[in-house]
Amino acid sequence: MVAEKITQCMKPHGKEGVETIENMNKNHEPISEFAFEYVDVGKNDMILDIGCGGGVNIEKFLKLTANNVDGLDYSDVSVKESIKRNQIAIDDKKCRIIQADVSDMPIDDETYDLVSAFETIYFWPDIANTFREVSRIIKPNGQFMIAQGTDGNHPDDEKWLNSVEGMTVYTASELEKYLLDAGFVSVESYKKENDYILIVIAKK
Repeated sequence: MVAEKITQCMKPHGKEGVETIENMNKNHEPISEFAFEYVDVGKNDMILDIGCGGGVNIEKFLKLTANNVDGLDYSDVSVKESIKRNQIAIDDKKCRIIQADVSDMPIDDETYDLVSAFETIYFWPDIANTFREVSRIIKPNGQFMIAQGTDGNHPDDEKWLNSVEGMTVYTASELEKYLLDAGFVSVESYKKENDYILIVIAKK
């Protein structure tokens, strides 16, 4: 008998989805901490966090910029949890939470200085064209940061791929090729020492 694949990681939903987001907030913290060591946030940057989940990284970015920090997710539960966590910033017009698909975002060209994606590109459809869509909304000289818990060589990758619905794992070199093909001009990768955490920063 084939075990049913986990669907909550791809799109949290229902009561279990809220629990999944709470677990993600906790389990993804080491990835987030490492990413914030490398990402360059300007005081006036406009920022979008794609796949914002529970809104934890939106909250962190809000402390680093005087400008807007928005979030985007296609999960109802994720949108609600992000709004709940960042309600004060939303009330102050410093934050919007957008419910949309990353492959077709209702966002004007060249809107953001920095776009981030924490533990989410595994589930993005047609990664080549989706990266072009991300490039479209980034200003010239802007950045796109990808943060993930595996560099494509984690010993548990195969287990995750077999158990999590819709998941694809990418190596740093694969991501670099996709990003350069999408129009980014440079790509830098950082791997945490004695770990598999990977941060990729592409500049437009």
